[in-house]
Amino acid sequence: MRWSRFGPIRIAVLAFVCFITVVAAAGADNAGAIGRLPRLQLPPEDQIAPGPPGEGPGGDQEPTRLLEVCPVDGPFHYINDFGDARWAGGFHRHQGVDIMAPRGTPIRAPFDGRAKKSSSWAGGLGVYVYGRRGFVFNAHLTRLGKLGKVRAGDLIGYVGNSGDARGGSTHDHFEWHPRGGRAVDPFRLLNAVCRGSPTRPNPPPRTDTFI
Repeated sequence: MRWSRFGPIRIAVLAFVCFITVVAAAGADNAGAIGRLPRLQLPPEDQIAPGPPGEGPGGDQEPTRLLEVCPVDGPFHYINDFGDARWAGGFHRHQGVDIMAPRGTPIRAPFDGRAKKSSSWAGGLGVYVYGRRGFVFNAHLTRLGKLGKVRAGDLIGYVGNSGDARGGSTHDHFEWHPRGGRAVDPFRLLNAVCRGSPTRPNPPPRTDTFI
């Protein structure tokens, strides 16, 4: 039997076509199998909401002065520790920014709204302020100030270390929840009102603390 000089070429082309067909079929099967695998879901405490709209390309820019006044009187200092790992009560992500300040430093409503008391093992004594665009949460207070209807700048509490901060540095754990949703990073908003803010005199210290 004599082979045409084109025989080996035809056989090679046919083998290549068969190989491509098999690979494509296997890829389709694998894609279907992957699609049927359950997706890994982070627990709620580890899910950090994205930053305010507009921080990514193409978004609508959210105003940086949603807060009208700095929530803590000076002296204070803070860094952006939003999203840092925490282990008290089990692993979770930090949902706010800790504003470090001496015990008894006044905490103020950052905008007009309604202030409501909070109490829990983790946050200790705290206070919510509900405003038109969302709410803030202040935790680890030593005592409360004004509750109910408040104006921006009203004294709503005092810095402490209650709750799971007991024995640690005194600070205000500050959270921002736009539109009543999950906490988002408030660092940029704090910078807009706290950098260069005037220092107000602290009230006389008191001994009645909440732990």
